[in-house]
Amino acid sequence: MTIPTIVAARPVIAGTKQLTVSTIRISANRYDTAIFDDSPDKRHAGMTIGGYVIDNSSKSAANREAGMDNHRDALIAARDEQPKETR
Repeated sequence: MTIPTIVAARPVIAGTKQLTVSTIRISANRYDTAIFDDSPDKRHAGMTIGGYVIDNSSKSAANREAGMDNHRDALIAARDEQPKETR
């Protein structure tokens, strides 16, 4: 069993958003990307952005290249989109 390893973690500060996009390596064939709310009051936790539920969901990839594609897409969404309330 391997210990998850952080592959990439980038802060995104834009407007009222203080987010971190993080991609970790779970195993040889699995990379997970998630978006976390770093604001002091966690105002965006549970909201959706770029297909992610902030602080609650991740997207998996079968290899590093696909994992980094997910990471890049999440960074763009975190920077350019506004979080939306979940239904």
